[in-house]
Parts: sequence; C-alpha cells; structure tokens
Amino acid sequence: MIALGLDMNGATVLEQVDGASNRPIRGVISDLDGVAYRDDLEKELKKQLGYKDSDDLHMARGSDYRKISQESLGLNKGEKIAIIYGTGDIGSGKSANSFGGDQSIGSDTMAKALNDARDDKSIKAIVLRVDSPGGSGLASDVIWHAVDAANKVKPVVVSMSDVAASGGYYISASASKIVAEPSTITGSIGVVGGKPVVKGLYDWLGFTNEYVMRGKNAGMFRETEKFSPDERKKFEDWLKTTYYSDFVPKVAKGRNKSAEYIDSVGQGRVWTGAQGKERGLVDDPDNIDYLMNVADYNMRRDQDLQKVVNYSIRILDVIPRKARPEGTTSEEWERKKSRYIGSANWMVGVEPKNAGNPIR
Repeated sequence: MIALGLDMNGATVLEQVDGASNRPIRGVISDLDGVAYRDDLEKELKKQLGYKDSDDLHMARGSDYRKISQESLGLNKGEKIAIIYGTGDIGSGKSANSFGGDQSIGSDTMAKALNDARDDKSIKAIVLRVDSPGGSGLASDVIWHAVDAANKVKPVVVSMSDVAASGGYYISASASKIVAEPSTITGSIGVVGGKPVVKGLYDWLGFTNEYVMRGKNAGMFRETEKFSPDERKKFEDWLKTTYYSDFVPKVAKGRNKSAEYIDSVGQGRVWTGAQGKERGLVDDPDNIDYLMNVADYNMRRDQDLQKVVNYSIRILDVIPRKARPEGTTSEEWERKKSRYIGSANWMVGVEPKNAGNPIR
C-alpha cells in the first residue's frame, strides 16, 4: 500500500524502511517536498493562501468540524443505516472503558442501542459490528434476544472484526446475515465453566471461612471445597443444558441448520472466517459494498447513497455517499469513493484502540 500510494517500487520502499533508522528523513522518502519547522510551514501556508505576513493564520481542527450539523451540509436526508459496535468481553450491565483502554460490552447498553435502532422508523437496517471473544452467557443471551427482536422488524447484518467467538458468535447468531473477514476468529460454539478451589492459599495466608447455607446445593460454588459428586453432576448437567437446549438451538435457528449439524461444527471448535463460510456459520467475506447490499436499502449505485448513522456509545463520522459528478469517469469516482471510505476507516463494528482494519 505504501508503494502504491507513493508510486514507488515495493523493493525500494522495503529497502528504505529497513534502513530508515540510520538515514536522514530526506533520504527515506524521496517524495517529500521538504522538511520545515512549524513556523516556516505556517509562513508558506500564508503565502499560498494569500495572507499578509502580519495576518493570523486561521486553523480549523477536526473537533471544530464535528460541531457542524449534518443538516447544514445536506447530509441528513433519506433513510439511514444504524451501525452498532460491540467490542470486548460481554458482561451484564453497562458498557465500560478501563483505564488501560480496553472496552467491554454491557448487555444493558447494547440491548438499549439495538432497541432504539429497531424502534426508529427512519432507520431501515442495522449493522452490528462484533469484536468479542465472549463472556457472560446470561448477558450474551440478553443481547441475542435484542438482536432477534430487531431482526423481526428490519434487517440486521453482523460484521465480524478480528474475533467474534463464543458469546461473540452467540450475539450474532440471529442476524439476517453474518459477514466476516477470512482471518476472523469465530465459532467456539460451546460452554465452559468451573470454579477455583483456593483452600490451600487460604490456609497459607491464615484465612478461615464460615458459611451460612440452606439447601443441598447452596454451597456448590464455595471456593474452599471441591465439587461433591452430586454437585459436579448438577454442574455438568447445567452446562450441557445451556449448550444443547439454548446455545445450539438458537444458532441452528439463525443459520437455518439442524441442531445436529451445529453441534457437529460446534463443541467449542474455533474457525477462521473462511472456514466458517465453508461450514455455514458465515455468509460472505466482509466488505462495505456487500454490507450495504445485504442491508438492502433499495438503493441503486447511480443514486445518492444515503448517509450512515452511528447508533452506538461511540461517535462515528458521517460518511457522504454522493452521485458521480458530471465529467468524472467511473474509475475516477471509484477512487474518490475509496478515499471517503479510507478517511473514516469504516469503523463498523465498539472498537478497542488496536482493532485492526475493521472493514476492508
């Protein structure tokens, strides 16, 4: 991509990258027009823009442009697609960001976003961007229910990012379509459970525990005792019931497959996006044109493609899709549209700080 953007030979770019640390910047990329201090750059900008030397250079930041209303630019017209992000471990309650920058998917936050998008009549389709290794089974089921309810009203298309496995696949299962990148980690249709036993650590620390319990299995999850035979059987039965009576049937219904088939590709197995497509867990490779077509806006390519609206806990730049201007060839217009896409990075799908390239 670097070589293509600079119109250079790939081997030349690689050579310059390998030697970059020991060479001055002018020698690294020959396409640079020059190197200057900030004040010299501002002087050059003033000169090219027709400013006087005594004039202040007015600079506009991206944050300033974000304050401009969509309506004033004529972008808030027509139908809409809602894009909802789901990134991080899945848990009950509200989505949150940690001090380290990691994000989590809260079932309350996600269900509300899906319900709001479902009930908004100006929104004709929903894209759910999933980047999650899973988490709480209960929280995943709450989100699955919200996706299923929304899908009965309008198309819901799941776009998988780097990982959409276990609970990440669970919340995707009832969508109209599932698209993923070939290298996406997905599947992991299964249930894992257990408990730690730390009695030895407590004894070493001098801690003691007293429990007040009522009922045969009230102390089943005590961290100081192993499962009794009856408790182990009950716990295993619960895991099997969750898998065979909940997870598998819901995936089977969403993918229009038999429960037996889903079990054969499930049982915790992990697949790439390409392997998932071969096994019917994924519909197609992930790309924005496919997403827009699947969402089925009843829009044609020669018409004004409508704006994309973020319905998430994060802000997404509105990406204009305009009709091809007169005098512009199809090839030139495709290149311009690709720049629109690249400028917004198509963050379809809640993204962590290093989520890779969401939609290519």
